[in-house]
Amino acid sequence: MQEHKKKIGIAIIIVLMLSCLCIMLLYFLNKDKVGIPEEGEAQGDELNIQYMAERLKDPVKFFSVEKCIQENVNEQFIAKDMNLLEGERIYSFAVYGTSENEEEVYYIVRVDMENSTFQIEELKDNDKNLKQINLETNIEEIKSNGRNTFEFVNMRDEDTCRMYLKHFTQMELEKSEEAYQMLDENYKKERFENLDDYKQYVQECKPIIEEAILSKYLVNYYDDYIEYVLVDNNNNSYTIKAEAVLDYKIMLDNYTIKVENYEENYQKLGNEKKVQANTYIFLQMINSKDYRHAYELLDETFKQNNFGTIEEFKEYVKNNFFAHNLNTMEVKIQEQGNYYSYETTLKENSSSIAESKKLTVIMQLQEGSDFVMSFSIE
Repeated sequence: MQEHKKKIGIAIIIVLMLSCLCIMLLYFLNKDKVGIPEEGEAQGDELNIQYMAERLKDPVKFFSVEKCIQENVNEQFIAKDMNLLEGERIYSFAVYGTSENEEEVYYIVRVDMENSTFQIEELKDNDKNLKQINLETNIEEIKSNGRNTFEFVNMRDEDTCRMYLKHFTQMELEKSEEAYQMLDENYKKERFENLDDYKQYVQECKPIIEEAILSKYLVNYYDDYIEYVLVDNNNNSYTIKAEAVLDYKIMLDNYTIKVENYEENYQKLGNEKKVQANTYIFLQMINSKDYRHAYELLDETFKQNNFGTIEEFKEYVKNNFFAHNLNTMEVKIQEQGNYYSYETTLKENSSSIAESKKLTVIMQLQEGSDFVMSFSIE
């Protein structure tokens, strides 16, 4: 009898242990399906739906919120970064920016997407950052008071690209150290020796930077960023990778770091087209005052016979090329043994009466996309 009771007790313990195990298993399965909010996440309604405040990538929302703050509470405000928490009806924006005298300011802007209304709260705690701002709210509706209508700015991709070009060129001219930090890291190391080298580039290219106007653009959308490829009126190329609207890295040409499929596309070209493409790169370097990389393209014998140092080459370019050289595409190419002769006319600008010069390039194609060249200009 005693032995029977003992067996029943052991069976009860086993059943209880299995029951606890099943409960724990169901809990974790349910946790994976529904989700337990992680740090930085806001919990939704009784169904435990997750919402996360994310950095704002949409320029339309970004500049609409900035404009709303400027027109209603702080006309000197310049937005620098935003987080967005999207509710079913209420959109909540954590906004960081600067006011007069570069004073840092934080706001919470809430927008009722159905009523097209807003409310703004200034955060007085200057130690805050966007990640610390809790955007959860119980607000269900923002009623109109006749003065709180919210409107989205009319902004197309072209407008966004124009904004990026203006934003960065102004940074170059007014805050060159900050602009230097906005360069893509790999590009910066390859293109400029240091900050002083970059500042010299800005100074020499100042007239071209000041008159830069968007000419062509391409926008590519990726999961983690948006890529903007811009070309200005002087045929200068800019590649921007934006993780948030004003959080971006930029490259100032398309030759220092070539796109992934450049080699593949280059090899598909005939030799004459390769010569044209390479000459275009050389002229890009000349136009952007990239004397170091242009000097490296020169045939060694030609280099030593004409420009013993890079400083001599730099002085020659300044005295013989235009400040900006437009290739008129009046091209003549001839094969001469292992070399190609390329003749073209350069113009100072696109005007029909602009001064012109004749450029002759002698080029040898090498392995991959490498080449060496010599030139004369008259």
